[in-house]
Amino acid sequence: MRGAALRRTLPSTRDLSCFEAVVRNGSVTLAASELNMTQSAVSRRLAYLEDLLGQRLFLRERQRIMPTPAARTYAESLRGLLDEIEVATARMLAEGRQGGVLTLGCVPTFGSRWLVPRLSRFLAANPAIDINLVSKIRRFDFASENIQAAIYFGPAAWPNCIMHFLMGESVVPVAAPARLTGSPLPDLLREGLLIQHTTRPFLWREWLGHAGIDHADGEAGPKFEFYSLVIEAAAAGMGFALLPEFLVRRELDAGILVKISDIAMPCSDGYYYVYPDRYRESHNVQLFGNWLFDEIKAGAREAHPGDPA
Repeated sequence: MRGAALRRTLPSTRDLSCFEAVVRNGSVTLAASELNMTQSAVSRRLAYLEDLLGQRLFLRERQRIMPTPAARTYAESLRGLLDEIEVATARMLAEGRQGGVLTLGCVPTFGSRWLVPRLSRFLAANPAIDINLVSKIRRFDFASENIQAAIYFGPAAWPNCIMHFLMGESVVPVAAPARLTGSPLPDLLREGLLIQHTTRPFLWREWLGHAGIDHADGEAGPKFEFYSLVIEAAAAGMGFALLPEFLVRRELDAGILVKISDIAMPCSDGYYYVYPDRYRESHNVQLFGNWLFDEIKAGAREAHPGDPA
């Protein structure tokens, strides 16, 4: 009898999911969109939960809905529990069958230039898995975004996550062929524009120091947020760009861009495969990670056939 009484006071996971989503988004409309429900359905769930708990969870002020302090604390406590329920359910569904959707975050240019051209091989080998690829240059928030794993470029530090090193990165200076005037390299760089990457504002200054070239201002020049835009600007003849050679291999092979120096500067950051600890045992997350490592090893063998992978 005690167990039955306890179950009667246990809210449904649907009510709790609606409540947590409204608190996190600060909006019934946004929560409804996230949960693929109507606004009225979400509002009914909130009303059911308030009736069950015997207290108001939200203060409604004109067009805004504000959680009470107690409701905010309740939502924070529920968030981890709902994540655990989701992971446990996904694990149970995976028993006896593998597949479903793997939502993967990826830095944009690496995704378009390196990952997507290879992705058909993963999908062909794993037809039961659908990849949902989300691109963003900033870090993903695994707590609030529906992302199971990410390919990230940066330092080897991400709290509460498991990180696997994929590859390092070295940058070389490139330009459109028309930019080559026959002047010595230092003069060439002083006379032209240095195309900057906004998330790595000191990259040119660091490379110039690495190459031993004096330059009045290695931080001046047009700035772009994405590597893809830096590549397009360089190919259009705007100026000189520092880029990872593997991301512009297509332009180099086609003669659209040329290396103006063979001096490559290794970057302190690297590419990592990252996922929250709660996905440690996810079949899809681990399967995709293993495929990534195999692809990188295969690429290393092609680039350096005499070296062990």
